[in-house]
Amino acid sequence: MNNRRNFLKIAGVGITSAVLNPFHSQSAKLNTKGKKIKVGVLIPQSTENPFYPQSFLNGLNLGIDQRNAIKNGKIELITEQVNFATPMIVKEKSQKLISENNVDIITGIVNSEVVSHVGNLFKNAQLPAIFANAGESYLVNELKQNPFLFFNTLNLFQAAYESGRYAVNNFGKNVAIITSFYDSGYDSLFTFKQGVESAGGNAPVTYNANQNSENFISDTIEKLKLTEPDCIYIFLHGNQSDEVIRNLHFANIKTPLITSAFSTENHRLINLGEAGNKIISLGSWNKNLQTKENKNYVENYIKKFNKEPDLFATIGFETGQIIYEALSKSNGDFNGLEIAKCMKSIELKSPRGTIAVNANSGMIRNKLLVNQTNNSTFSIPENQVIKTIIPADEFEEQFAVLDNEFRSGWLNPYLFV
Repeated sequence: MNNRRNFLKIAGVGITSAVLNPFHSQSAKLNTKGKKIKVGVLIPQSTENPFYPQSFLNGLNLGIDQRNAIKNGKIELITEQVNFATPMIVKEKSQKLISENNVDIITGIVNSEVVSHVGNLFKNAQLPAIFANAGESYLVNELKQNPFLFFNTLNLFQAAYESGRYAVNNFGKNVAIITSFYDSGYDSLFTFKQGVESAGGNAPVTYNANQNSENFISDTIEKLKLTEPDCIYIFLHGNQSDEVIRNLHFANIKTPLITSAFSTENHRLINLGEAGNKIISLGSWNKNLQTKENKNYVENYIKKFNKEPDLFATIGFETGQIIYEALSKSNGDFNGLEIAKCMKSIELKSPRGTIAVNANSGMIRNKLLVNQTNNSTFSIPENQVIKTIIPADEFEEQFAVLDNEFRSGWLNPYLFV
């Protein structure tokens, strides 16, 4: 297996957060004993996906404002912009929230690899932090052993691993990969190849689009016609993902496609039209998931914000739920040790299903959904859940190779570019 590539990217733009209304749920009542709980929020920026930061903030507010906790002055959110969330600025803004704002807990979207550079800050301050991200980077042991760090992700590196296994088990052993310079810098592409190999398959060719690859799509299609793989894994994002999928469709490539859940989000499927039919994707949330919790969440989100939630809205909402639950369990004792202790015992029902904190790693455990797109009446595909699987645990032996001293990777959260 090829060694994974190491990259670093730093950039930044701006955003403004919004004040949101409460969402009512059946959560336990929060007794602050007259204290206003302060939650620090680290918000990265994105030029290619400018709506994701606000989606996360919307979801976080909706999830944390149980029983009108924000409206009634029991909880205050203090946001800090961290540009593209590199170690230096994350450390600087976290120190400000701790020393100047006296926050009781910190959250936000930060790459797990960046947290490994600043994790001791939270340990020394004995302040709990729960970081959300796509799950693009493997959680190294240093992070798992820090009792004040928690991680709520969209399970991207685990979904990629299971995608590799699914591709081989359902379509055949010869898998082609289409990715880009940006996407290939994360652990997820590496774990996809691990999944392929663990199922007895192989991915001998990776078509990697560089920043100046003018004829990349047409050249790749011609090569695919010659090699005839059993399955194509598309690990791309945004417009580039749309263009590749559309061109494969119009070139009459019938090879099964499997992607990340980001390539088949609803706003992407609108762009794809008929080209987005019969695509398999693995992710941890689907808007059409038929559970009471998910239906209520989607309904309330649309009612409040007049638009559908996306993946980052959902991870924000769930993170808000977790924070409120931990604070409620603290029974008025809001020191960092007690909040962290309560975080480790959390199990609740979220839009993604029943979730729980792994006390040994701080990671939120949940299931993965295998989705397939199908054209609706108006030729706009919709994701339908065809299978639910339990992902490989973050302690699984096959992931141990990712815990090494050569790590750098892309340090901005996935899709925040």
